[in-house]
Amino acid sequence: MTVLEGGKISGRQFMAVLIVLRAVPLTLVFSLISNANHVQDVWITVIIGAAVTIPFAVLVTKLSLKFPGKTIIEYSQILLGPVIGRLLGLVILWCFLCTSIDITRGLGEAYVIAIMPETPIYAFMIMLAIMSCYAARSGLEVTCRLGEDVFYVLVFVLLLTYMLPYNAMRFENLRPILAWGVSNLVPPIVANLGYYSQFLVIGMLVPYLNKPEDATRYAIYAVLISGVLMALAAVALVAVFGPTANSWTLPLFSLSRMISLGDFFERIEAAVMAAWTLSTAIKLSLLFWAISLTIAQLFNLKAFEHLMYPLGAITVALSLSFFESMVDLEDFLAKAGAMSSILVAGLTLALLYAALGVRTVIRRRKGGSG
Repeated sequence: MTVLEGGKISGRQFMAVLIVLRAVPLTLVFSLISNANHVQDVWITVIIGAAVTIPFAVLVTKLSLKFPGKTIIEYSQILLGPVIGRLLGLVILWCFLCTSIDITRGLGEAYVIAIMPETPIYAFMIMLAIMSCYAARSGLEVTCRLGEDVFYVLVFVLLLTYMLPYNAMRFENLRPILAWGVSNLVPPIVANLGYYSQFLVIGMLVPYLNKPEDATRYAIYAVLISGVLMALAAVALVAVFGPTANSWTLPLFSLSRMISLGDFFERIEAAVMAAWTLSTAIKLSLLFWAISLTIAQLFNLKAFEHLMYPLGAITVALSLSFFESMVDLEDFLAKAGAMSSILVAGLTLALLYAALGVRTVIRRRKGGSG
């Protein structure tokens, strides 16, 4: 069998890229806030989303560990047979591609809205795609090393953004809690789980860990740390903007513009923009790598690096045609996109575990009859 990817990554790099994967929407649109009718309760939905995601991440890692050295695309064909397994692989491929399209358009819109309204949006998208394709062609190991560095930068910038507007914070804006009932929590929980369903990419990464047995532990760390970052963001945004927090197109960028310490520490939004760009580039390069590897494993290709740049071109083209504006993108991410991602991730996992259960029962019966 041809070895398509020879790189190995550490547990910390695995954790870092998963956190970056989840944090990209936070740095851009943060649809948990924009889709909430009553923003005071968003931090609660973050906690619920993380609590639900931990079992999902554990199940994905445990399943991958049962098939050492194989990605979710490969062991799907073992469990479900070549035909159904490949069909499921195509569904996973489509989900990865849709996520790539969403974040490419999201970054382009963010730049146009925030700083360069006269620049064509495709200019930013093309530059992002080229940068991400170059990183992805260098292999998983390079992407994850960069991802670990970006993770530290991202956490530093986010914590600065959360803490420094303290003069503008009014924590009474966080009250009342659950005044509108539990049903108010449903839309942001759905949006949150839609993003966390992207952790299905764990099934592509576990075979390349230098210590695969650490996958479960680091996946849980990734969920917890990303949950803390999002909860802090929700608290800071609501404390500063109050009930109007859901009306800001780029909430974190708007929060960073509130920061001013005397005459010597201003314009931190430039750091937030750097966090946008770096984290989105890492996420997109990881997805390009996963998509290309998926195609190679589905169609028995001997190499997959040559797929990167055509994939980047397709992503940019579809990003331009799928959405009309940032409002259209936000609405899709919070509703139809989130629901479809949850369904695909949940049904994929359920189908694979059901097939594994049937396979185990058949083996036991054969062993007993023998």
